[in-house]
Amino acid sequence: MFKINTLIFTLFALFCCNHILSQNVISDYTQNSDYTELSQDFLINKKDPERAKIIAKNFLNKAKEENDIIKISDGLYMLAEISDKDIAVKYLDSIIKLTVNANDFTYPGKAYLLKATILGSQGRFNESMDELIKVNSLAIASNNVEQQFKTKYYIALLKNELGDFEESRKILETVVSFNKMKFNEDKHYEYDYILSLYAYGNSLNLNDDFDLAYQVNKDAIKLSLKSKDSILYERLLLTSSISEYYREKYDSSLDSINKLLKISNYSNLSTGTKIRIDLHLGKIFNKKKNYDKCIGYLKKSDSLAFKEDYFFPGIRESYELLIDNFKKKGNKDEQLFYINRLLYVDSILDKNYRYLSKQINNEYSKKNLILEKEEIIDSLKKNNKSQFILLTILFVISATLIVLLIYNNKKKKIYKQRFLNLIEENQEEQIPSEKTISDNNDASNSSNSVELGISEIIINDILKNLEKFEEDRDFLKPNITVSSLSKDFNTNSKYLSKVINSYKHKTFSNYVNELRIRYIIEELKKNKRIRQYTIKAIANEIGFNTSEAFSKSFYKTSGIHPSFFLKELKKQNEKSNMPVESN
Repeated sequence: MFKINTLIFTLFALFCCNHILSQNVISDYTQNSDYTELSQDFLINKKDPERAKIIAKNFLNKAKEENDIIKISDGLYMLAEISDKDIAVKYLDSIIKLTVNANDFTYPGKAYLLKATILGSQGRFNESMDELIKVNSLAIASNNVEQQFKTKYYIALLKNELGDFEESRKILETVVSFNKMKFNEDKHYEYDYILSLYAYGNSLNLNDDFDLAYQVNKDAIKLSLKSKDSILYERLLLTSSISEYYREKYDSSLDSINKLLKISNYSNLSTGTKIRIDLHLGKIFNKKKNYDKCIGYLKKSDSLAFKEDYFFPGIRESYELLIDNFKKKGNKDEQLFYINRLLYVDSILDKNYRYLSKQINNEYSKKNLILEKEEIIDSLKKNNKSQFILLTILFVISATLIVLLIYNNKKKKIYKQRFLNLIEENQEEQIPSEKTISDNNDASNSSNSVELGISEIIINDILKNLEKFEEDRDFLKPNITVSSLSKDFNTNSKYLSKVINSYKHKTFSNYVNELRIRYIIEELKKNKRIRQYTIKAIANEIGFNTSEAFSKSFYKTSGIHPSFFLKELKKQNEKSNMPVESN
């Protein structure tokens, strides 16, 4: 008994001694370590949250003792990096408040950037974009190029979430180029370079450029394996698997997923990654005609999505496959269950993703899920009162959807015809020749001069100036007003306005805007380079100050929106470039 008590006492003494020594070490850490040493130790111990937290707090205490605002911010940033998301945001808000007037090269931009990343990971995309806008403004003001490109990276990721895949790809191309340049100069930029390649590969998948995506992923994986960074390697395996799937290399796609699951703990993966893995496995086994495995993985994906309330546009495919598989099996109960699930998911996506209504154009939308649901319910012969009420509601909804579909199809046909009319028109048909204008002017000037209260000489002079204005394409200049143009014509604005109203049969602004629109329509038809521009860039090119004003004028003049016109031009161009098969 004495020996046992002695052993217990000895162990207790050792524990107390060790605790005291560890406290002294921690205390000495602050006094005897400089900021560089603490920062390096933090990075080394980042995967050990408890140890990293001690180092970060020591860093912070040291900074507080020295009253160094920027170092205090560094300490808070360290804590934010290793804390739960909600707590991390509080640390970042403290940094922003502390440094908002500090005129620092790095802060508060760095804090805004991490906050935007956290908000984006929580699906709070609008809030995330607000933070990124703040970072961008600060980075430009301080000429912090690295911060500008980090901001571009996260904006590109948000654009992917919102469905703007092409724009995201363009942004990521510039980010990859910048990070490659930095990596070639300094190997410490390796992580940023690999991360940008991963994002770029994912963007290429979303843009259906699967061969290039595969090559980009392959290059990134080589770098990742050299750097021994398992986190990026896992992400790259998933992106690579998706590329292989769409290249119809299903075994290779499955192999990449299996590698991912082999090197990582499934339970430690993020919710989004788990759902995407199960969805992707379901798609692979569907292609391999192993329908039971397909259904099993898709059910897992659905269950986790509803449990965690985590939905994204790509998850629709999971429900489409489940509905299709149970339809083949003749299992109407399950079919109906997943139709209901898909209708709910669509309602969430419609609320969170504005672009979705434009993007969804698949088999289930065309067949009208509501009508299919009605048929299944009817075939199950549920004739109770509540069923009758439900069917009535469904009928009303279905009828409304049918009317909307008919209206949209009719609208599309009208837009298509208007587009074809614009393609067939020539510039000469739009802008009358100088001779025609002169002939018309001579015939009507005498009578109009009396009506307008302007001498015939002044009218002729204004009309000749307008001819030159059109020929020289001066209407492309920005900020043209009736006042500025009348000064150029050496006349007064009232005379100019009256002549344009009488002879062009338009207001001054409509006259200038229509000239611009007619001009750009012809340019877009023949100039491939301009077709690559954004709507905003095209607007600026022809004198409009905003893309909204340009779009409004384009629609008023042509009867279609510029985005529709560009999309149809692209389709037409792709058709004309298709190789002709020989018999």
